Parts: sequence; C-alpha cells; structure tokens
Amino acid sequence: MLASAAAVPLLGFARDEAMKERAGRAGMLFGAAVRASELRQDAAFRAAITRECSVITPELELKWAWLEPERGQLSFTDADQIASFAASTGKAMHGAALLWHLSIAPWAAESLADKPDWMIVRRFIASVIPRYGEVTSTWDVINEPMDMGHRVDGLRPSPYLAAFGPDYIRRALEDARLFAPKARLFINEFGLDYDFPVERDKRYLLLKLLEGLKKSGTPIDGLGMQAHLELGKQDHFDPKVLAQFFNDVGSLGLEIRISELDVKEADGTLPTAARDARVADAVRRYLDVAMANRAVGTIGCWGLSDRYSWLESPGDKIGLNRGLPLDSALRPKPMYHAISEAYGIRGG
Repeated sequence: MLASAAAVPLLGFARDEAMKERAGRAGMLFGAAVRASELRQDAAFRAAITRECSVITPELELKWAWLEPERGQLSFTDADQIASFAASTGKAMHGAALLWHLSIAPWAAESLADKPDWMIVRRFIASVIPRYGEVTSTWDVINEPMDMGHRVDGLRPSPYLAAFGPDYIRRALEDARLFAPKARLFINEFGLDYDFPVERDKRYLLLKLLEGLKKSGTPIDGLGMQAHLELGKQDHFDPKVLAQFFNDVGSLGLEIRISELDVKEADGTLPTAARDARVADAVRRYLDVAMANRAVGTIGCWGLSDRYSWLESPGDKIGLNRGLPLDSALRPKPMYHAISEAYGIRGG
C-alpha cells in the first residue's frame, strides 16, 4: 500500500514533470474531461490541460442531444474544436458517449417510442465516429446501461431498451465496430466502487452482461470504471472486493479505464489541509487496487481543476468541492500527488 495521505509530502515532486510524462513512463495515459468553452475562454486552464494530459474527453460535445438537437441538423463546431486542440497538442481524444439515456436527442426518443427504427441510431453513430477517427481510437459506446431494481438483468429502463430490448447494446457495439474497425470500444458505468448490496448486485449483473457479450462475439474491448468516489461512503470501501471485480473483468480479456475519477466531499467545514488529505487518501486507496491489475491502462478524471468541477459544495456549502487534482487556482493538490505516486507503482 502507498503511504497515508498525512504522510504525503507536498514538496519533492518535480513540477517540471507533467502527469502525462509519469503516465507515459508507466505505459499508461492520464486524462481529463473538458468543455470547448473552457478551452476557448480560459488560457491558463488550456495551458494546464496541454501540460498535464495525454488524453482528453469532451464532457458534453459528442453527446447526441448536443450534436443533433433537431433532426438532421448536426453541429460539430464544439466537438471539432476539442478534436483540433487534441491534434495540435499531441493528445488522443476519447469519445464519450454515443448512447446514454440522459443525452438522447428528444426528437430521437420520441421517434423511437413511436416507431422503433434502428436506422435512426445507426445514422447517428455513422455521422460521428468516422469524423474523429484520426484523433479518437477509444469510444464509450454505451454509457450507464445498468440500474438496479427494475429488471432481473439489471438493465436500466431507457428509450433504447424500450425500443429494441437488451439487444440494443450488441447492435450499438457492432455498428461502432463497423464504422471504427480499429477503435477500442467500451461500456462505461458508475456505482461499482463500494461494498453496498446495490453495488454488489450491479457488479455481478454487469459482469454477466460483459460475459454474455464476449461469449456471443460482440465487439467489446473494455470497461470504463467511472470511480466517482464519495467520502461519505469510505467506510464501505473494501479493497478485496474491488480487486476481485477488477480481476473478473480483466479475466475476460477486457481493458479497464478509470474514466471519471473525482471525489465528492462530505464535510466542507474542515480546514483545507484536512479536506485535501481525506480526498487524497480515498484516491490513493482506490488506485492502490487499480494499479495492481494490469488490465488498467488509463486514469482519467472528470475534470482537471476545481475551477470547473460538476460536484456541488460539500456539507454546509462552504467553499468549492476539492475533489479534482488541481485547485481552482490550477495548483496541484495532494490528490494530484496521489495519482502521480500511483503511476510509480508501474514504473512511472
């Protein structure tokens, strides 16, 4: 195990070495989600992304409702900007996410409810994937397909499930392979990290889904573990349980991406140093498990800086949530160093 958060020095890390360099020496990638507006408007943030990341994920700009709010009226302006930034700075772009129940264009949801027609879905996939083939070699084809308490197979009720049944997952993956023959295709999911009954069930049923896809020859290359950690749940973090799930997924020959790592705090009234130590400790414990499994190839955060975090202020709404690697002034925090140390486990 790595040292506890309290023992991690904030000095002694060479700031002339970016995280992407640590990751590269470990044979891995480091990335973060970004928005086109942030890259346009914030030169300092753009420089931080340029420096630290080897892969970036558009936070919104590749999702269906963003790209095609009106039928047949595709707008790639923002997605093209992120892709251009990635290409000009030598980064990969990870495609997220093609099919997600929260980002389906309303017109598409209405059309599928009226008359299930897979060509609506296929046309969208065919419009998006080939456009970014030069910078995007990995895609979240299905995002968050699982939700406990509805069906025995654990699949989430969605416009896709209602229109096409469970087979929509296979069909989407096969179409993604058709239009991106060399890309690595992922299912991305959250709520897999803690030892609660609902998360145990979710891990079990997701594993059954992955096993079935592999057995049927469906093109699936990996699983994205979102890793939205929560300090209020840390008493239910069991390294052995998580390690077993990593092993089970890896045994299927699947790659694992830590895809959306961040930490939701529980108490914003603590001193800043104590808050940062707790965040770093949660990340360190999680990455100890992840880095022990060679199936893990990428650590990606859902944002790089607290300046642009989707997480709400903790506890009594005192200050920003401090659950990303850089603070709001773009300075590295203990969480940054915890990730850097994790790459060292692999020689980074």
